[in-house]
Amino acid sequence: MAILLPAEPVPQSWTPRAMDWGGELVPVLGGETQRLNRLGDRFAVEVVLTPTQDAAQALAYISRLRRGRREGARMPFPQLNLPIGNPGELRVHGSGQAGSSLTVRGATTGYGFREGQFFSLVHDGRRYLHSVATAATAPVGGVLTLAIEPMLRVSPGDGDLIEMAAPMIEGFVGGNEQGWTVDIAGTIGLSFILTERG
Repeated sequence: MAILLPAEPVPQSWTPRAMDWGGELVPVLGGETQRLNRLGDRFAVEVVLTPTQDAAQALAYISRLRRGRREGARMPFPQLNLPIGNPGELRVHGSGQAGSSLTVRGATTGYGFREGQFFSLVHDGRRYLHSVATAATAPVGGVLTLAIEPMLRVSPGDGDLIEMAAPMIEGFVGGNEQGWTVDIAGTIGLSFILTERG
């Protein structure tokens, strides 16, 4: 199971990026360019933590980053200045789903899902980060189909958890996780990259 990274020190900067495994097929003799979409698009985030003078706090974070390189790590995926409200207790509605839509249940009636709003799908104890591709409003009964991106990378089971109120990104740690900076004031700085596994 992926290791939950500590809440402190907090990120000073957060740079998410979408990783696209598709591509354009450009014919050599001047025909029409075609787009080839492949399964496996996912997200990564580059994190720079706020420098701290609390050595015990920094060493605990470093320890989890090093373990996260081998075992995987997870952390909240912030959506700054986006009031989330009460989306409800969302679950996958029905098994065998695939592609760019996801039917969910348990949504609060009238809840407005915003275009670009992130959520994590929890399947077999692992989180997959997605976003809502088209704004939607939950109907009475709380069952609706959301257009999502990227395409589903796994076929979720009926009842799998959807973390809409507090999405998480989970993957392997890369970047400068094996080192840290210590300046003349004794401030310790950390930075790393967290990339979804697939």
